[in-house]
Amino acid sequence: MLFLLLGEDFSEKSLNYVKFGRDNSIIAELNAIAVMKLEKTVVIGGSIAGLLAARVLAEYCDSVTIIERDKLPLQPYNRKGVPQSVQPHVLLVRGYRILEELFPGIGSQLSAAGALTIDWLREFYLFAQGEWSNNAVAPSEIVSFTCSRPLLEWTIRKRLVEFSQIKFIEQHRAIALLTNSHKTQVTGIKLQSLTGDGIKDLPASLVVDASGRSSHAPQWLEDIGMTPPPETIVNPFLGYATRRYKPPEDYTADWKVMLISQEPPQNTRLGYLAKIEGGELIATVGGYGRDFPPLDEQGFLAFARSLSSSCFYEIIKDAEPVSPIYAHRATANRLRHYEQILMPKGFVALGDAVCALCPVYGQGMTVSALSAMVLKDWLNNSQLVTSRFQKNLAKNNSLHWMLATGQDSRFPTTAGRKQPNKLNKLLAGYNQKLMQMSNIDTELRTLFVEVSHFLKSPLTFYHPQVIFRVIRSSKRKIK
Repeated sequence: MLFLLLGEDFSEKSLNYVKFGRDNSIIAELNAIAVMKLEKTVVIGGSIAGLLAARVLAEYCDSVTIIERDKLPLQPYNRKGVPQSVQPHVLLVRGYRILEELFPGIGSQLSAAGALTIDWLREFYLFAQGEWSNNAVAPSEIVSFTCSRPLLEWTIRKRLVEFSQIKFIEQHRAIALLTNSHKTQVTGIKLQSLTGDGIKDLPASLVVDASGRSSHAPQWLEDIGMTPPPETIVNPFLGYATRRYKPPEDYTADWKVMLISQEPPQNTRLGYLAKIEGGELIATVGGYGRDFPPLDEQGFLAFARSLSSSCFYEIIKDAEPVSPIYAHRATANRLRHYEQILMPKGFVALGDAVCALCPVYGQGMTVSALSAMVLKDWLNNSQLVTSRFQKNLAKNNSLHWMLATGQDSRFPTTAGRKQPNKLNKLLAGYNQKLMQMSNIDTELRTLFVEVSHFLKSPLTFYHPQVIFRVIRSSKRKIK
């Protein structure tokens, strides 16, 4: 659910993240000259962020161990440790291109496993502000895949097996950090078996926390006498429900992904429908401000029928349900400010463990891929200063955080939202006009899709030529 990301706070550019206290300044300088030699590395978490971090580390380290609480399935099945895996996930084009960079040819493997390519200019249908998007006719290069998250993770795990230096330790969880005697450097983790085999120490020269929203790293840092990161939480109280369907055998459609969007501040409801592997549809309805969809069949269909377009309901009402209805309400935006604290050497955090975004915007997997590339850039330096990595990651996450929280903050029921100023309101009005005009202007439509998929900066929207085009298209529509 990747469109409508330009919220009222988009104009803010608060990228100054380095805030060491006076007591930490000397230690920070010593940390800055420390050179770390990577031999054994550990990644906590075997989801997208952890898998991609491990792939990057394999280029620089002799040994990479991924710690995962689950018994990993041999086929693309849901697993207990990722309860949101049954919900829809969007692989934005920038995210897919990073996957191809890390795993050349992975697109062919995804296709062979049943994933569907999607041309986002032609095959993504958006209903917003009372209109359907005006989709392109000619093929474009803005292409990625639509599939279930278990299929994507399974395909990535199959590629990681090709790296002899990468191994998995399944059914274990990290419970503490190991440190040197001065507690200034992390030297590994303490592992607890989930099958009754006890507790053991696992040494490492670098530990990467990619354990997601449930990360215990702030407590671990506090346990070794360091300051845990402060947090910012913006909670839209969004809840959604998902079910899979088999469409009728004679059903055909030009779209592969459809979004009937929420429209703040009044229209809290949305619907997302996507074709995935196995000829199935994954259907999600959601509501902001605790306007949660029911979890019984009749209530689910009634909620779908209430959306601003009837198209979603008309498709699923005649389709065959092939799964239960799954609820998901862990949707708060949560930012842990590791860039504001002194980090011990040998420990970094990334992915949802640092920046967990409201999943309705579909940024999560791509932001994790971008985090892996920040890790890659950091590893290219001879001086691996952990605080510097967290600062670079914060800069990378800042725009994505701003986009998600800016949109969520337009609902008055959102906790932790910022009150918009006059400039924010002016830009929000312009952004809405740009969206409207993208339905009648092919170039604006292309630009909007490119920005939504992180292929171009949102600042492109404010180029004088684009502003002029929006005004000109608006005048044409009025005539």
